[in-house]
Amino acid sequence: MIDLHTHLHPPKLFAAIRRWFAERSDWDIASQPTEPHDVAAVLRAHGVERFTFCSYAHKPGIARDLNAWLAQTSRDLDGYGVPLATVHLDDPGYVRDAVDAFDDGCIGLKLHEDVQRLAVDDPRFAPVFDEMARRNGFLLVHAGPIPWRFDAGAGIARVARVLETHPELALVVAHFGAPDSLGYFELMKHHRNLYLDTTMVFAPGSPMGEGADYPAFAAGIAAYPERVVYGTDFPNIPYAYDSEARGVAALGLAPHIERAVLRENGARLMEAALHGLR
Repeated sequence: MIDLHTHLHPPKLFAAIRRWFAERSDWDIASQPTEPHDVAAVLRAHGVERFTFCSYAHKPGIARDLNAWLAQTSRDLDGYGVPLATVHLDDPGYVRDAVDAFDDGCIGLKLHEDVQRLAVDDPRFAPVFDEMARRNGFLLVHAGPIPWRFDAGAGIARVARVLETHPELALVVAHFGAPDSLGYFELMKHHRNLYLDTTMVFAPGSPMGEGADYPAFAAGIAAYPERVVYGTDFPNIPYAYDSEARGVAALGLAPHIERAVLRENGARLMEAALHGLR
């Protein structure tokens, strides 16, 4: 398997994130590891060949140091985990921050619209997206304030605007675009570089799987088998690591499509980005 959506953070930031979940959600994630080698050990034990990981600059002034930590952590893991960069648009040197992060080994960018209070279609992102596309990197975006609030269709509209202006940019929408998933499949008809990841939508008992139309999701995957990638959000998940893969297996996809979702599609994006660094 290739897991394209995991999280690693510096210890102080990870502790703050865990406090947030403890105080503001009913997710029980306290037993999940946070130390990078411990997280990597869980992934290896479940057959993950390689993974991407990310953090996010939730305020100005921290992105550059975060990117340096992410790149060094990848080296500490001997490249088993590959980082995605972060930027904050209120930093005066955010474009330079992104370019330096790509030069240091980051293969794309993670944007969490709600946490960072940044919209993916903000025109200030244009030079970052252009540089990322030039290097065959990819954007992983948590579009909209899911799962706590929802503005129907707004995330799709913002993603569509980005793809219209940056058609060569590979863009992965996290969490299967839920609850707008079927709308994203419609958007795929017009944009060849749009992807969805499976993160937290298919795991049995996941809070993000409530009300999911799994037969319709399976049909969407079958129609666009090359456009869905495997992701988990590990270690910030309130269930066992293998739950997401078991949920994907339960869809009853054709074996070659299931392999594409769990490995081949993610491997293709990762290899293209790694090649772009050379």
